[in-house]
Parts: sequence; structure tokens; C-alpha cells
Amino acid sequence: MDIDFGIFSVVHIIILSANIIFALIYMIPIIFIRRFHQHNNILTLNVCLASICCCLSWLPFRALPFMEYPLDFIQSTGIYLYITQTIFTIQVPFSFVATSIHRYCSIVYHTKSFFRTKRWIILCIGCQWLLAFILIMPNLVCIKLPCGRSLWLSISYFVGTIIVSSMMCLIINALIYHYVRSSSRRIQPQAISGHIQQTKISRRDMFLLRHMILMFCVFVGGWAPVFIMPIISYYIPVRPIVSSSITVICEVALLIDIIDLFLYNHELTKYLKYLCLQCFH
Repeated sequence: MDIDFGIFSVVHIIILSANIIFALIYMIPIIFIRRFHQHNNILTLNVCLASICCCLSWLPFRALPFMEYPLDFIQSTGIYLYITQTIFTIQVPFSFVATSIHRYCSIVYHTKSFFRTKRWIILCIGCQWLLAFILIMPNLVCIKLPCGRSLWLSISYFVGTIIVSSMMCLIINALIYHYVRSSSRRIQPQAISGHIQQTKISRRDMFLLRHMILMFCVFVGGWAPVFIMPIISYYIPVRPIVSSSITVICEVALLIDIIDLFLYNHELTKYLKYLCLQCFH
């Protein structure tokens, strides 16, 4: 095994493991402590779950170079690992889309009680996983076709994971921005108290949205080159060290997103700090 390739494989494993550990630290209090069972926390928990599944699907692929298996076994296993990566990687950007859809409905249709229930949250998350799986179906169906179709598969993967999710996120957040801006210009002299309450709600919702948009941009900025690289390599030879370096960037981008969740959730961060202080006293 090439030394540079081995070093990059170790770096990949370390970063992916760090992603999983930080995501689990974020998730466990939300799952087991009742006061954290809030809608926003459930949505961010879904982002962490998608991130963990994504990292777990990439981890075996990074560990294969260190395993002494026959070449035929590695090649056959690689196909199934690629299928798993395809299924779970697309869930990460669409978990941000699910959050945007929830915030849009809860802001625009704030008078509808259904959009304030956990059933609606579960419906959003369930539809996200189903929609992402449907979008990636062409890749799963055509994954064993001859190499002549690999360019089409790479383009389909890039469009489904990056372009479609980016367009949906852009449109939904533009609609939210337009609604909030239009609402702030409305004059409601007969309902001052109600207007103040709605303004507070909008600020809280917009605070979550800003974080989700930032996280989505970091994810797309970090992961888009990974999906573009196979398309470029179809026309121009790409050195393995370049491909490995780009993959490290995308894994670091996901780690930044997970750390940003801690920065957003002040209540959870305070609780974790309290636990740490209790452990050291």
C-alpha cells in the first residue's frame, strides 16, 4: 500500500470517527432527557442521525486498504459499500431541506395546530428519507451497468444530492424570507400584542433557519467537489492524492456542521458543560 494513500486513509478514519462521536454526544441527551424533546431539537437530531449514517457508510470503505482480503472479495464488497454510501450520503443535505420545510409551514401556517405537533415533525422526517431514497433509485438500479454509463451515474448522483437539495433549500428559504419581510411591513394597529408575539416567534424561527442555511452551505461547499470529481475524471486524469485531499475537506465540512449544532443549542451545551464539571469534581 502506498504510504501517502495509507496516511490519507488514517486521516479519513479519524475525521469520520470524530464526526460519529460528536454527533452521538449531541444526540444522546436529546433522546433520553425529556426537556430536550423540542421540535427544533428533534430536527437537529435528524441531521445528526443522517450524518452518523453517512459516516458509517464511508468508514468501511476507508478501512478496506488495511484489510488483507482477496481482490475479488474487495471488489464485490465495494459495490455494496457504494450502494450504502449512495443511500445515506444524500440524506444529509435533505435533512436540512426537511428542517426548512418545517420552519416554512410553522411560520406561514402558524394558526394551524397540526404544524405544531410531533406528528408533523415525524411526517417531515419520514418524507425526507423517502424522497431522498426515491431520487437515488436510478443510481441503485444502474449501479452494475457497464463502465460506459459511469458518467451518467456520476451526473445523476451529483444532481440528486447537490443540485436538487440546493434548489429546494433556496426556494423554501426565499419563500420564508419573503413572507417574514412582507409580514414585518404590515400595519396592524388593532393587534399590537399579537404582532409583538409573532415577531418574537419569527426571530426564533429565523435564528434556527440562519444556522441551517449556514450548515447547508458548508455541506454543499465541502461535498460538491467530491461529486464533481468523478465527472471531471471521466475527461481528465485526476491524481489519487487530489481526490483524497478533496475527500478530507468534505469530511471536515461535516464535522464543522456537527460542531455548529452545539453552538446553536445553548441549552444542551450548558447541560453538557455541567456534566463535565460534575465529572471533574
